[in-house]
Amino acid sequence: MGAIKFSCKKAALSVLAFATILSAAAVSRAEDYAIAQSYIHSFNNGVTVYTELFALNKDFDLNTSGYVKYNIDLINPSFGGEGGEGGGNSLTKNNSRAVAAVSGASSAASNGGGRDTRHDLLAGVTHNFNNIVGVEAYLDYSREKDYTSKTPTLTFKKDLFDKNTTVTLGYSRNMDTISGAFMNGSRDRTTDNYFAGVTQLLSPNTAAQIGYSRTNSRGFESEGIRLVPIGGVAASTCTALSATCEYENFPGKRNRNAYLAGVNHYFSNPRFGLLDRASVHFQYRYYKDSWDIRSNTAEIEYYKYFSDEWLMRLDYRYYTQSKAFFHKDAPVATDEFKSASPQIKSFNTNLAGAKLVYNFKDNKKDPSAWIKNGSLEGKYEFYTESISGNAHIFMAGLRLLL
Repeated sequence: MGAIKFSCKKAALSVLAFATILSAAAVSRAEDYAIAQSYIHSFNNGVTVYTELFALNKDFDLNTSGYVKYNIDLINPSFGGEGGEGGGNSLTKNNSRAVAAVSGASSAASNGGGRDTRHDLLAGVTHNFNNIVGVEAYLDYSREKDYTSKTPTLTFKKDLFDKNTTVTLGYSRNMDTISGAFMNGSRDRTTDNYFAGVTQLLSPNTAAQIGYSRTNSRGFESEGIRLVPIGGVAASTCTALSATCEYENFPGKRNRNAYLAGVNHYFSNPRFGLLDRASVHFQYRYYKDSWDIRSNTAEIEYYKYFSDEWLMRLDYRYYTQSKAFFHKDAPVATDEFKSASPQIKSFNTNLAGAKLVYNFKDNKKDPSAWIKNGSLEGKYEFYTESISGNAHIFMAGLRLLL
């Protein structure tokens, strides 16, 4: 899904950011291409997020390439019945977590903050130094009405043992400024992300990956978009600061650790039927942090070529997490830390979907062909969450090889 901006989501998933960037970078060096994708995330609380994504990769020579990606999120909430923090519907408040988690957009709009627009620009360069080490440098800038983020990333890759083993080391720093509706002015947060991973070819058809990431976050850890109901008052009454509606107060730092393992296997024997010209990808991730949140993520993907032109992907992901040590359903005024954020609750999610890709025939030698090479793709996914509702996700995209 690319780079993620939303404060809690970005923090929670920053331990996976390198894996996404590294995969994209590996593809980027292979060819020149342009991508256009359109997404619709439709939630059952009336919120809809529209996303347009554009990306361009250019190989300058055999060792150097550049990459630029821009995407815009348009968050359009419902203004009746369920829409807005004051609407009296707790599902809407909880669904703000789902909006952020599945679309990457801000929960401020879905939590009574009105409409919002997020702009995100990622630019970078990769270079291979005489087949000794590969270096990738990226800068990601994201901005919306209540949040601004700047994230430089630097990654090193080294192939070993006749390129059967690849070692990856990475570092990035999130420099965020938060200015939520329930804040006096703006506050800053800085997050340092470290990643180390190894990819090992086990056979011509099988590869395995392991990885570890460490994230250290300091500063204003809240989103600043909600008040905390004190003493059991209704959350819908917390539209202004009062004796029974207080500011959120999070710990001033958060340390995260994540451990990843995965395996990819390609099947190429016609006797396997549906597994012929197919591959299966499995990944597991265990996460823990200094707020006592523990999570497990398991994901499986199945790819199947029906012909040279048609490719199908089926995917399923399950996620579960425990609550933070300071989470309470009914906070009291004497609590040192207090929050109404659904991000720190115990919950689980499911995501399942299908993607279909049509690969155009290679027309590079045909001067009259408008499309020389590339693909057309469409995707549908369904997302459910135990503490909120659900979402339908649609995507259509065009990829052109230049």
